[in-house]
Amino acid sequence: MNNNIKINDEFILDIKRLGINGEGIGFYNKMAIFVNDAIPGEGHLVKVTKVDNKMAYAKSLEIKHKVDSRVNPMCKYYNECGGCNVMHIDYNKMLEFKRDLIIESINRYTKLNTRQFEIKKTVSSSNFGYRNRSQLNVVKNLEGSSVAMIKANSNINVSIDTCPVQNKVLNDINNQICKLIDKLNVPVYSYKNNKGIIRYITIRVNKNKDALVCLVCYDFDNELVSKLAKEIIKLNNVKGVYYSINKSLKSGSEIIGENLCHLEGDKYIIEELGKIKYMIYPNTFFQLNSEIALKLYDEVLKSLKLSFKETVLDVYCGVGAISLFIAKMAKEVIGIEYNKDSIIAANENQKLNKINNCKFYQGNAHELLPKMIKDGYQFDSIVVDPPRTGLDDKIIDAILESNVKRIIYVSCNPQTLAKNLDKLSIKYKINSITPFDMFPNTSNVESVTILSLK
Repeated sequence: MNNNIKINDEFILDIKRLGINGEGIGFYNKMAIFVNDAIPGEGHLVKVTKVDNKMAYAKSLEIKHKVDSRVNPMCKYYNECGGCNVMHIDYNKMLEFKRDLIIESINRYTKLNTRQFEIKKTVSSSNFGYRNRSQLNVVKNLEGSSVAMIKANSNINVSIDTCPVQNKVLNDINNQICKLIDKLNVPVYSYKNNKGIIRYITIRVNKNKDALVCLVCYDFDNELVSKLAKEIIKLNNVKGVYYSINKSLKSGSEIIGENLCHLEGDKYIIEELGKIKYMIYPNTFFQLNSEIALKLYDEVLKSLKLSFKETVLDVYCGVGAISLFIAKMAKEVIGIEYNKDSIIAANENQKLNKINNCKFYQGNAHELLPKMIKDGYQFDSIVVDPPRTGLDDKIIDAILESNVKRIIYVSCNPQTLAKNLDKLSIKYKINSITPFDMFPNTSNVESVTILSLK
């Protein structure tokens, strides 16, 4: 521990840059100090709340110097809710900061020179109403049932009646379902008593405003839940209703349990990106921001430079979102995905779109890729779209051994992207990185990196 900085110390701190979680970062006695709600360029009087070996955390007591990019958050719950963390920063300025996050990650985790390749401006999005899915707790207050967000760094529920980053249809349906829960006297789950039925409400909505609802239950009463579902299906925009049981109390566990049961209406809704249609179920992984997803997929397609002659490998293909989008310009697209249900959905989506030049395989990429090459597959390009943990070393080794000419890396985490690029740069040249604002009003940034064989 650095004895020069102690808990409860107060001092003026100049904020130099933005952290990966949206915090302002300054330096005092050569130690990095993280301060929530602080913006680069500002000066804050801060009080230290926690000290680690190489960093410290502080809260702002007073803004001594305020920058012009500080704005009033467009949400009445912003200071309580943990959903968004940079709504206090002007949107156009935040686009610049998101580009900077990628540059800083590369500088920190690699020896690559960011001046030797192009890092483009962040592609912007509609910064409100963009979310096409909600997954919210249901809580019981004196006023009745409501959906709730979790306060940042706590287990405290914050009841909300609207969320400005969600599609308005989601807000309306959540509020109407809560009224129905009260009308039918359906017990809401209580963490304190570990009893109740309705635990979460999850809703998916497409650009046509068709909605799919899933009631996630702790205990289950067939008569009550069935009655509730019959009322929900009558609501405007609702096309189908499911339920699922989830008794897990582990933090970070999946909201929707493994047993997903259809109750009313349609079993899926269809989302369309470009001319490609996708079947969306309650548990389908699909980008939360359809507007930016289309722009990102267009960038992937353009970057591949296809001429109907190429074979493309799509690693972490999921439900075939990118595979099907690029298939129209490729000779063949091969998708690899570990999740069995996603492979089933990918094949369903291929049939829905009457596409016949995609093949989807279930398994680990580091096992399947070498086997495919041994069996005679020759790939012209590889697209990877890994989770936040990035590519593991086995997959990187398999890609390096393939000597494929072009790699398109879709990333949702600048830190793991940088670490992976450091290893891939042994054989591959980075041509460009394009950031995308998939999640406005949060510090998250997606990107598309183009690499070519040296």
